[in-house]
Amino acid sequence: MGISDVSASLFQATAAASVQAKPAAAKAGATDGTGPASSKTDKVDLSDLASALKGDALDLFKNLSADDRTSLGKLVSSGALSADELNDALSSALKSERKKAFWQSAREDAEAGRTPDGAARQQSMKAISDRMESELESRRAAMDRPGMSPQDRLAALSKLSADLKDMQDSWDQLASIGMPMKAYTLKGGDERFFATSKEQAAGQKLKDLSFHSATFDKVLSSQSKDFAQKYLSEEGTSQMALGNANK
Repeated sequence: MGISDVSASLFQATAAASVQAKPAAAKAGATDGTGPASSKTDKVDLSDLASALKGDALDLFKNLSADDRTSLGKLVSSGALSADELNDALSSALKSERKKAFWQSAREDAEAGRTPDGAARQQSMKAISDRMESELESRRAAMDRPGMSPQDRLAALSKLSADLKDMQDSWDQLASIGMPMKAYTLKGGDERFFATSKEQAAGQKLKDLSFHSATFDKVLSSQSKDFAQKYLSEEGTSQMALGNANK
């Protein structure tokens, strides 16, 4: 074998060794956290945490940013929070935000239904109410004057009742007796909106750990608004009537 043949063989052997060394280097990198396997390990940790969550808390966690999930995961892995406490804390945050979203949506819905005509009616109704109160006070004071006979007092009382009835009829007409309107209600025992004491305690513990994230708040608000709107359309409102519909 000539010198050129020996050089060619050495070159091929060196190249082969170099190719074989690359996978080994990647594998070594995985053990010290610098290779691709480190991110795989992170995913496994978060997956384990997610498996400990349930229901709405799990749905919220899945929709958080990667940074928020990692931050919450570190609180659990450090022992600052248990996975069960994190589940309760997320549930508590959701329920609190849902209540805010419900009443905000209710106010916006009610405001959207107001008209200039309706506002004018409200002012007229208030004027009638004020007049009824004033008449009642002044004329009762007159009836209590010394020297007024029982007969005169009875006649004055009868006249007052008739006048108040006329004013009440005017008020009822403006109020559109029996006209349906929306009533917005949340049942106190509805666990979709009201956190248990255990959940509230976990929520406070998460706050005490100074966890705060604008992206977390954004996802929380978005999911709560969607839930409140769905609840309003399906069961959050009922019909009520103004005045005495059976009059």
